[in-house]
Amino acid sequence: MSQEKWADLPQRFTSAVVMLIIFAAALYLGLTGILLLGFVGVLAMQWELARMFGVSGRRLLAVISVAVLGWLPMVVQPGILFAGMTLPAVAGFLPIMIGAALVKQQRGIYVGYGALLTLGMVGFWHLALNFGSFGIAILAAVVILSDIGGYIAGRMIGGAKFWPSISPKKTWSGTIAGWVLVAGLGFVLMQYSGAAWMVPVVVAVAFGAQMGDIAESWVKRRVGVKDSSQLIPGHGGFLDRFDGFIGGAAVLGIITALFLN
Repeated sequence: MSQEKWADLPQRFTSAVVMLIIFAAALYLGLTGILLLGFVGVLAMQWELARMFGVSGRRLLAVISVAVLGWLPMVVQPGILFAGMTLPAVAGFLPIMIGAALVKQQRGIYVGYGALLTLGMVGFWHLALNFGSFGIAILAAVVILSDIGGYIAGRMIGGAKFWPSISPKKTWSGTIAGWVLVAGLGFVLMQYSGAAWMVPVVVAVAFGAQMGDIAESWVKRRVGVKDSSQLIPGHGGFLDRFDGFIGGAAVLGIITALFLN
């Protein structure tokens, strides 16, 4: 095993610890902390997405201003979600439409990925409101375990690539290792809850997280960038680090909305 495979580990670990502390503080503060964290995250992601597609200056400011106006009510009056998903979905997607009108190319890709980002954030808000810190913690645990499995197994075992034309570093060994770790979490949850569906649900969420990662990698390849930004040392940008959360939140939000309400 070459040392180059692990060269980025110290920086990634340090950033991960800082992010974990911030996340733990948000969970401790309860719903307000979770929603504030989500608000900051979605603004950073909207900013990165627009920049990747060449939006800058006043146009970029316009996109972010619309994003603030769209998502801020979800923090100030989170119960607005109980009126249905239409309002938050429209409010969340509006900055995407504004940004799409300002980009010069790849408009369809911008709108498509923006729709996934919006779905993921609406799912995050839905989970926070209906299941609180516990629901968000479970989502985070699934995504993190999936990432850990992929990172370690991918470097120690390697092997066939999962989707080499889009994500050349992702391997089948890492993908499956992520499923196995997450299934173990689902089994533990099943013992405490008695719900036999825990295992398939958390594996489905892990798969959604992995597809979120693939989707963001595909977008970056299409627009010709390596990272969405450099806001998080060792991880790139918010979209690079939380692309899995977007996909996982979208899947878990849909499942809970359909079957647990």
